[in-house]
Amino acid sequence: PLLQGIVELDEKYLGGKPPFVEGVVNKRGKGTAKQSVLIAAERHGPVRAVPIASEKVSEMQPIVDRLLCKSAHLMSDGHRSYVSIGKQFAAHSHVNHSRREYSRGETHSNTAESFSSILERARIGVFHHMSPKHLKRYLNEFEFRWDNRVPVEEVGPDGKTKTVMRKIPVIDLIILMIMRCAGYALKRTRSWGLMDIAFN
Repeated sequence: PLLQGIVELDEKYLGGKPPFVEGVVNKRGKGTAKQSVLIAAERHGPVRAVPIASEKVSEMQPIVDRLLCKSAHLMSDGHRSYVSIGKQFAAHSHVNHSRREYSRGETHSNTAESFSSILERARIGVFHHMSPKHLKRYLNEFEFRWDNRVPVEEVGPDGKTKTVMRKIPVIDLIILMIMRCAGYALKRTRSWGLMDIAFN
């Protein structure tokens, strides 16, 4: 289903530090050569992550159109591409990270950034390297984990109520995974690679 309601957009650069070379200064942020990932997170809902070649409107617009309902209220940072894309949706609010503004009332992209941090921790502590060829498979796994959590209302020490996402039992995750695999097969190619086969 299309993402709707409040949907946060953010981009993530996946990859470790390049090897040190004397006299070479590696670019950071949007100038990096790392793989870019577009993240669209429905607040208190599912998330979608797609590898992208660049942060240009021409690259991101078709993906956003495919993932989001036009009635969605977009929230993002002040990236020019998001500002342009946001004009085609019901509403668009953004914060200005360059001025150290990370939230303004309900306007923020912290949910999408939270998913980004989970990806980064998994890359560092579990996978170490996510090849561009199979990156979408890694992203699908973390989308699945994110989407299958349970929102729980908790009262903090300050007396305020907040929503905390809790993991569901592992056995339930396995059952959900098996249900989604119905009609698919994973087969070897002649060169012993892997390919997905969908059956009608």
